[in-house]
Amino acid sequence: SSGINAEYGEIYDDMEEDPDDLYTDGEECEMIPGYFRYLPNMERDEANSILAKDGRSTCFLIRNSTKDPMFPYVITMLCNGRYDHTRIGRRDGNRIAIGVVRQSAETIHENLAELVAYHSKIPYSVKGRNVLLVNPVNTNQ
Repeated sequence: SSGINAEYGEIYDDMEEDPDDLYTDGEECEMIPGYFRYLPNMERDEANSILAKDGRSTCFLIRNSTKDPMFPYVITMLCNGRYDHTRIGRRDGNRIAIGVVRQSAETIHENLAELVAYHSKIPYSVKGRNVLLVNPVNTNQ
C-alpha cells in the first residue's frame, strides 16, 4: 500500500513494514528505495537548518516549492558542506522529474516515492557531483 504518514511527513510506497519501524534513532535507510522525508510546508532556511543538524553529506528532504506551479517540489540536500535546492518539475501526464532539462522516459516518474527509488540507484548531478538519494534527513536530532 502507498501512503503518507502525516505525523512524520514521511511518504512510503509498497512497504509491508510500518514506516515508523524503518527509520528511528538516526538509523540510515539506504536499503529501502523510495524512503524519504517529505516536509511540505517548509521554507528554504528551515530546511537548511534541519539538514545542518543531521550533518551527513548528501542527507536530503523533499518539500513543496512556492515559486512556480510547474515545479511543485524541491529536493533540499546538504552536499559537500553546501545546501542545494533542486527543483522537481511536472511533465506530461502529471508525471514528475528532477530539474528543468527534458528527461528520458526512464527518469520521469509517477510520484515522489518512485522518483526517490530510481535516484537511490541512478545518480543525478548536484553542482557537478553525482549523488544518490540514499540519506533521508534524520529529524530525530
